[in-house]
Parts: sequence; structure tokens; C-alpha cells
Amino acid sequence: MRRQPCSHDGRYTNAILTDTGYDKVVAAAPGHVAIARALVIDALTESELTQLRSIADRIHSRIDPDRRCPSTG
Repeated sequence: MRRQPCSHDGRYTNAILTDTGYDKVVAAAPGHVAIARALVIDALTESELTQLRSIADRIHSRIDPDRRCPSTG
């Protein structure tokens, strides 16, 4: 990780993922996804997953009303 001033707002500092950091994220991803799926996704019904998505969308809209941070959904 390295720090870099935010280009949109100088009051903020962004953490930038380095190539080495990216490699670590890629290596950790399969285990992280498996645990998240087992503990969260698999424990919910389709209806609950739909509700969770709706709740997450509402929270995302309040955090990022201008949608500067792209959603992956």
C-alpha cells in the first residue's frame, strides 16, 4: 500500500494498492470468498439475499450519492 492525496478532494488521502499488495489480495481471495459464502450467503434464503441487496444498495446510495465509487453488482 502507498498513500496518495485524493484528486477530487485534497482533504482526503487514498490508499493505493501496490503490485505486491495486489498479488496478496489475489492469493487470499479464494479462501475469503469461500468463508464469506459459507458464513453469509449460504445461510440466507433467496428472499433474504434479495433483502440484503436492497439494504446494501440503500446504504451505498447514502455513502456515495453521486455514485463515484462503482458498484460491482
